[in-house]
Amino acid sequence: MPGRSATFQRGLRRAAGALLLLGLCVAPALAAMPGGAMAKDALESLTRPPSSRQDSAPTDFSKTGAHKTGAPGPTAPKAPVVPGASTAPETPLRLDQRFDQRLAPTSGQGGQGTRTPSSSTQGSQQPRQPARQQVLTLTHDGAERRALITLPGQAFQSKGQAAQPKGQAKAQAAPKLPVIIFLHGAGGSAMQAMRQTNLAGRAAAAGFMAVFPDGLGPEDGQTWNAWTCCGFARDSRANDVGFLSVLVGRLRAEFNADPARIHLAGFSNGAMLASRFALERPGVAATLSAIAGSVPCDAPAPQEPLPVLIIHGDQDQVARYNPTPSRPATGRLCEDHLARAQADFWVRGLGLAPTPHLRETPSVRVEDYAPQRQGGRGQLRFVIVKGGGHSWPGGTRERYRYCDAPSAGLDATGLLLDFCKRQGKAAPPAQKQPAKNR
Repeated sequence: MPGRSATFQRGLRRAAGALLLLGLCVAPALAAMPGGAMAKDALESLTRPPSSRQDSAPTDFSKTGAHKTGAPGPTAPKAPVVPGASTAPETPLRLDQRFDQRLAPTSGQGGQGTRTPSSSTQGSQQPRQPARQQVLTLTHDGAERRALITLPGQAFQSKGQAAQPKGQAKAQAAPKLPVIIFLHGAGGSAMQAMRQTNLAGRAAAAGFMAVFPDGLGPEDGQTWNAWTCCGFARDSRANDVGFLSVLVGRLRAEFNADPARIHLAGFSNGAMLASRFALERPGVAATLSAIAGSVPCDAPAPQEPLPVLIIHGDQDQVARYNPTPSRPATGRLCEDHLARAQADFWVRGLGLAPTPHLRETPSVRVEDYAPQRQGGRGQLRFVIVKGGGHSWPGGTRERYRYCDAPSAGLDATGLLLDFCKRQGKAAPPAQKQPAKNR
């Protein structure tokens, strides 16, 4: 019997070896067949320990276009290239608080937003919690409005947390979150703005809640009512300032948004509405960032100190940097030179020193205007993108309606985040007015 047992065990080992050899030979063929990837994954799950396999990333509706309320935004038709606009795949530059000492290049191509890890993060092995994304809907003036929200990983718990069992220490309240509300351009959408800027994921990684509202109008032409622009929202006199006020209230009540760190930003028509909101609801926005936008000649003067960031391409023929053949000079700064007039509006309105601190590179010119009095809280950073058209600098290499190809000499998303982070550390505005629905 012992001899038979040994013989039987040797037979089992040979059979097991033959089966393993057969699996190794067949697996590549299975992987090449329809559904073969599933077979390959199953084989890896059996032959590799769990710690060596990468978990699949959560679905990102900013990339896939899949969300709870419908199909992705439309693909915009291609616009003509503005003469002189840069399309070379340069390495984008990131202007941050240490701009005086250096210009920090990113490690990726324009629009990818990748950065070389700093020494403070390279040694950290702490896993980052994935961001959470959801859709907020509300009804305003009889219309259903929508905003796409990306929350940082630490914000997974809601404001209303379950009570702790008796005898246990009271749980520490969840910290309030800084918020960036980003408004898309005319003919765009929340989804398109997320793709264009790559802001949602980068903001969440920096600890911000990123909010992308949708304008009003047909799916291929959503706009905002910002003074003289644009389209359906302007013509129907949509109360978009009131909508944003209600949105801010919902973010504070339901998502733990910090009322002292509500940062407002926008592109083109969205930049115009962001400026209008900051002027008509003083004290609500902690900062204003206007990219390729403008203010009208009769805009009301600002009533509160405000840090303002303006980014504009010097070849922009939509929000005209200079007069164009189709819109020749009129002799009025506010009509002929929209970017310069916008900067001048904030310098005068905020009482800033008229002479800026100037810095320049082959790609950009930066003008920093500081308060005339010590302790003043208003300021302006005016960034001129050389060769840049009507586009999001450093953005995704796609063409959007009414836009040019993005210039690659500046990482506008990184600059926006740095501006919000820096200003978010400052003292809150002296006067904070509650959001109003009007």
